[in-house]
Amino acid sequence: MTMSRHALSAAVALVTAAALPAQSTDAGERITYLHVIARDYVFEAKPSIPSGITTVHLTNQGGDLHHLVLVELPTSRTPKEFFDQNRTTGQMPAWAKVVAQTPTLPTNGEVFLTQRLAAGRYILTCQLAASDGRSHVAKGMYQLLTVTPAASPRATGSKAER
Repeated sequence: MTMSRHALSAAVALVTAAALPAQSTDAGERITYLHVIARDYVFEAKPSIPSGITTVHLTNQGGDLHHLVLVELPTSRTPKEFFDQNRTTGQMPAWAKVVAQTPTLPTNGEVFLTQRLAAGRYILTCQLAASDGRSHVAKGMYQLLTVTPAASPRATGSKAER
């Protein structure tokens, strides 16, 4: 059995990404790890993380194909506006900013995605269509993620250090 060069490269990249210790950068900046579990039709993840470099680890534990689209909400918009427009048009609103997107994963698939996230509100969503034609997001496959301002190293130190 032979593996295509593209598939082999992707497999090596995933293994390499999984093996790297993602604790902090050379500059001392902490890297946040966010494990997201995709099931039919829901995401399970922490509702809030600090801003900065984030490694998202998406695992598909559902029977259907899934992916993750990370969408930043403008401060002037609400999650309800996002979902109302998504349901009406079948597409994301033009004002929604896609920050990152994973490839589509089969059952038991996994992928790592590293992105610098600014403080704000984000929606984790799966935009794929189910076999009945309805989008996964219309079936409830989304989660609001709040990214809070990261504490500065000076703010967490003792008075003697300041």
